[in-house]
Amino acid sequence: MTSAQETNKLHVLVIGAGLGGLTLAQGLRKQGISFEIFERDAGAEARGQGYAVGLHDPEKLFGGSLPDEVFSSLRSSCHLLPLQLPSCVAMFFPDGRAGYVTDSPETPCLRAHRLRLRQALAANIDIQWRKKAQRIEESEDKVTVWFEDGTHAEGTVLVGADGTFSAVRPHVLQKPNSEVLQISTYSTITMGECRLDRAEMESQLQLAYSCFIAFGPDFVLFSGLNRVSDDGSYGDYYWMTVESQEVGCDHWVKTGTVEERLRKSKERVQALDSKLRVAVEKTEVEGVKKVTTWYDALIEDIPPVNRVILIGDAAHPMTPSRGEGAIYAIRDAVGLSKLLTENKHQPMEPLRQKMDEYQRTLVSEGNKSIFLARQVMAKARQRETVGKPMAWGYELKIVDEPTPLPLQ
Repeated sequence: MTSAQETNKLHVLVIGAGLGGLTLAQGLRKQGISFEIFERDAGAEARGQGYAVGLHDPEKLFGGSLPDEVFSSLRSSCHLLPLQLPSCVAMFFPDGRAGYVTDSPETPCLRAHRLRLRQALAANIDIQWRKKAQRIEESEDKVTVWFEDGTHAEGTVLVGADGTFSAVRPHVLQKPNSEVLQISTYSTITMGECRLDRAEMESQLQLAYSCFIAFGPDFVLFSGLNRVSDDGSYGDYYWMTVESQEVGCDHWVKTGTVEERLRKSKERVQALDSKLRVAVEKTEVEGVKKVTTWYDALIEDIPPVNRVILIGDAAHPMTPSRGEGAIYAIRDAVGLSKLLTENKHQPMEPLRQKMDEYQRTLVSEGNKSIFLARQVMAKARQRETVGKPMAWGYELKIVDEPTPLPLQ
């Protein structure tokens, strides 16, 4: 592994090769800053990648931090390809109105297939796989990380970009994740996946090209397209229903068999228009996911930064309620890349001070989103919205009555 670096030679250790870690790595690569990036997984597809992610205004989001060839490849990660349709999210309100945000020059957005996006961001990056951080030690002139496989690496700065269950966070906070993470009280959901053929997919595309949210009488339904097959003959969809009130540990959502949870879900969505029910009704037992628990944490007392800094869900773990986890991870990475670039020739002390200021800022900003996410779920259960209806960073365009979207 890497030998100790000179104190005036910046060498960054990035723990976690998700969207935030890779964005940071590309920013460092563009600026010629030495780095290594480590990932605990055996490979990019070793475990589920999660579903499509909405990136509003990609040009502004990445802020010129990526090498040109990487930024230009981001559009290839669109979850709608090979279909030539713009990313689009819709909301269907209880009063019959609908709201939309669609990719356009005025509201630029990209809903990306997560694995494709990760592959685009990994271009020309040497990811060291099977590297799970086990122990971190900071000294006067370096930071050292030991991995479970017995190897170690040394650098000037270490960045924890390793997600909600970060192995770096306990070192920074000096407390285990079990004392930091909170189970979201609004995580009572049923979730499933299905594959729709071309005709079925087209019926859903006319509702929303990417995904939609529909408000039921006592639940909220989210239904989204994850990816289209290479030949455009089918689409992989996923959905989730969120209960409109808190439920006990003995509720069927938590205790029911897979068959019971699917049956109950299909019964519940009967309250919605038939077109909104398609993904749920086409789901087989094999497509029902295990009971999902969401975690978040409002980290308010973070020690001064020495040589280790957290970004993304390692710094501000948030639920998917507002779909902002990836956005914040990328923003954090872009900001840190800029900070390190501007101070790469500085002595460690002023760099440390600026990293500490940045750490506190990004944690504070992340906490605001976490608080709003909690409000969103609380309001969703009351079939209300928080402020003006927003999606992907934009105010929705509201219409009195939805009409089918064109497929040309």
